[in-house]
Amino acid sequence: MNENFDEFDKYVLRYDLSVRMIEYKYKHSYRVVHQAEEICRSINLDTVERDLASNIALLHDIARFRQWTEYKTFNDQKSFDHGDEGVKILFDEGEIQNYIIDKDDYEIVKKAIYNHNKFDLDFSKLTDREALHCKIIRDADKIDIIHNVVDLGGIKLPEDNNGISISAAADFDSSKPVHHSHKSTKNDSTLVMIAFVFDLNFDYSYEYFKKHKFVNKIYKKLDDKKLFKPYIDKANNYVEGKCKDAKCKILAQGSRRK
Repeated sequence: MNENFDEFDKYVLRYDLSVRMIEYKYKHSYRVVHQAEEICRSINLDTVERDLASNIALLHDIARFRQWTEYKTFNDQKSFDHGDEGVKILFDEGEIQNYIIDKDDYEIVKKAIYNHNKFDLDFSKLTDREALHCKIIRDADKIDIIHNVVDLGGIKLPEDNNGISISAAADFDSSKPVHHSHKSTKNDSTLVMIAFVFDLNFDYSYEYFKKHKFVNKIYKKLDDKKLFKPYIDKANNYVEGKCKDAKCKILAQGSRRK
């Protein structure tokens, strides 16, 4: 992995690391590597799978450096889809060849990076291994995005006086991620992040959200607490339920062993 870290650093140095948003994405990439590795450990993956997940995490946002440099935004709707562009940089432009990754795993890397930021992901179209690595990177990425919001203050939670749109609220009320096309107010954009809890895949991720009080920390940062309170309560209850289910599974497995 160290050789790949060095290669990634070399790639990032093509850009201006003194720019705050370039530096943010550089550090974000390494934090996501850490979270991917922790998820792998939580489900007892072997070294081969852990290294693959780490490499995917390292490269998942490789297009962000070009995106900010060319467009001065991380808004995909105003520039390009950074998952698509990441695949283009790595596979069409050949950047992947600079990394020590088994060529037999290229298709998994491609699909994981392409899908890491997609709203709808049809797992039935993926092999079990492809689906596993897509889930790992999606969870690891979300964990660090919320960490950046609530602990590092790198992303501001947007609010306005326009309430929450009906379509965004309907997504949330159905315990689903809020679709970006349903956003019409700044509050909807904040609801998107609260709704991350509905799009997690691993017990580790739910336990991490609970342990680090991510949902409550979001709430503390909001001005219009009355507007967001029902959504915060639903998100907290959802996380609590998932953590309870995970504990019940562990207890059940323990009793079966006896």
